[in-house]
Amino acid sequence: MKLAHEMKLLAPVKERADISPVPYTDEYREKYKRMYNACYREMREALDIKPYDFIQDDSFFDEGMDKVYLLLDRDEIIGSVALKGGEIDDLLVAPDYQGLGFGGKILLWAIAHMTAEPVVLHVADWNKKAIRLYQKYGFRITETFEIGG
Repeated sequence: MKLAHEMKLLAPVKERADISPVPYTDEYREKYKRMYNACYREMREALDIKPYDFIQDDSFFDEGMDKVYLLLDRDEIIGSVALKGGEIDDLLVAPDYQGLGFGGKILLWAIAHMTAEPVVLHVADWNKKAIRLYQKYGFRITETFEIGG
């Protein structure tokens, strides 16, 4: 059974991020596509969710990209996050930058820039590292549900 969780921010966050993500622009399309697929591929393979590379064509970019913010190191994408009202979505850290604290920084930045409450996010049960990160910053599992493949 493939499970995912809804997590809600249930504790106040006093810490602030010292980063400045920028809005997504199409100049980063190919780099974003590569990072997105690289970040999700291991999970999708482990859970046998096909296609393993989620972004198959440019129709992915047709809507919602105005809610995506990129953390950059010059012209390389360190990570990204989508802010959708009260939902934090697609919080990603490029594989070469994982384990360096960028996930926490992007999460703190996202929390500070939310426009609705409660603040929620969704995470696959498979992604234990992400669950621990979210819990560290005050998120708690409020619902668990099965996901398809």
